Amino acid sequence: MKKKIFEFLTSVWDAAEYRLRLLCGKPSPMKRFIVVLILGGALSLFFIYTLVSSIYNIGVQDAKKEFMELQHIEGVKLQSENESINILNQKENEYE
Repeated sequence: MKKKIFEFLTSVWDAAEYRLRLLCGKPSPMKRFIVVLILGGALSLFFIYTLVSSIYNIGVQDAKKEFMELQHIEGVKLQSENESINILNQKENEYE
């Protein structure tokens, strides 16, 4: 089974390579060098962009987490002594 799959993939690769050579012809060494430089430069730029973008996104996510955790402290409402005594007196009056 593995042998049949390998033979099939090899035949597909050979057919694709043959058709590509028919379309493009045999490139000169200088054309090959230029193509390799262009592809290498494009892949290098893509890698650098991906790296910088990932580092930036990590920093943005960390900053969002820090700001989401910070909250304003609400003031505590304190009752004055008179109010608490008045409340107790009102409860005593209700029971009587």
